[in-house]
Amino acid sequence: MNYKHAYHAGNFADVAKHILLLQLLSQFSAKAKPFYVLDAYGGRGLYSLQSTEASKTGEADKGIGALENANLGTPPKAIAQYLLDLATARKTYDKYVYPGSPWWIANHALHHSTDAPLRAEAFESQADEYDALNYQLYQLPIGIHHRNAFEGVPAVLPPKEKRGIILLDPPFEQEHKDFSRLVDLLVASHKKFATGTFVLWYPIKNKEAVELFYKKMKRTGIKKQLICELNLYPNDVAVGMNGTGLFVINPPWQFDEHAKDILTTLAPILKPADAPRMSLDDMVVVKWLVGE
Repeated sequence: MNYKHAYHAGNFADVAKHILLLQLLSQFSAKAKPFYVLDAYGGRGLYSLQSTEASKTGEADKGIGALENANLGTPPKAIAQYLLDLATARKTYDKYVYPGSPWWIANHALHHSTDAPLRAEAFESQADEYDALNYQLYQLPIGIHHRNAFEGVPAVLPPKEKRGIILLDPPFEQEHKDFSRLVDLLVASHKKFATGTFVLWYPIKNKEAVELFYKKMKRTGIKKQLICELNLYPNDVAVGMNGTGLFVINPPWQFDEHAKDILTTLAPILKPADAPRMSLDDMVVVKWLVGE
């Protein structure tokens, strides 16, 4: 596998993704019933923003660095919680750490999910990444498994808790091929857990591939499909990644409104100085691909 998240840890896509993930976790925890969370692409769990990879790209400076240096005033609760949780990670490990999704989930289980018990698991198929994930998070309340998402996700569904979030955060090395396989995975998983909340992160760099994914998902007949996009560059500008998206099936009530507030707050903060001017409506897209 050529893709390594260490180059991109803490970038604008990570910031948006993890804050929206915390919003979902918070809404699930608001109901006093147990729930299950699976991160199907766990990665290493923890990343150093001083690593050779992170230093080479400098992406974190324009992501988490920009957010930490911003004058936020009174931000949406999920953004404030994200910054507090990040401070916890840095106090626990070191000041240059940036946590991956499994850590945010496990930390929520440890500190923010007392009334609604959370059972958390993470899969990682790459041996070296799995070893790092298992070593770095072994003291936290999350099960770590050396497992492939395409085999593992349908196998563990439905969970015994009957409520759950399934997070898919793949590397997207070949967009058209990856999107097609992910449609199949979402359909197969939804058949086994129709009431589950499925969350797919995706990069926006090839708009044709993204639009084709939307068309395929619309044809599946699955209800309640929500699109959440943060676009920092217009589609016709050739950059590594123009934007970031989160596709959510069965989001909790009012998650769309919270997502709009979060992304609207983040957009002017994370927009690079060299990016062409864009309207807020073009930068932030939160809409239902399929309703009820």
